[in-house]
Amino acid sequence: MKAQPLFLLSLLYLFSQQSLAINQGGFDYRIIAGNLRPTPGCKSKQAAFKQAASGYRFKKHTKALCQQIAYGWSLAKVKDKGKVICEPCENSAKESDQYQCYVKNVILKCAKADLGW
Repeated sequence: MKAQPLFLLSLLYLFSQQSLAINQGGFDYRIIAGNLRPTPGCKSKQAAFKQAASGYRFKKHTKALCQQIAYGWSLAKVKDKGKVICEPCENSAKESDQYQCYVKNVILKCAKADLGW
């Protein structure tokens, strides 16, 4: 009767050590460079520049760039925000004040949890 609780405690102790090993693995890091996607639609140069260079859209596309490596990779740090390039829209050749902008040569530090097995 007293052997069952002792067996259960030893079993829990055994499996708790393996779960500790998973958490102590650390992280793998990789530095990547790439271009972000252009802004949707055609806008004035100032609006397209602002939308491409900062805010929610910039964060979203930098995370997506790290996730393209493989499953489990995430954004750890933006090392270089790159350079914003604006190009006139192809559809509006008559109206030269419509642009699409994208960020070129963004350098990111991506991380993946390393299992400690």
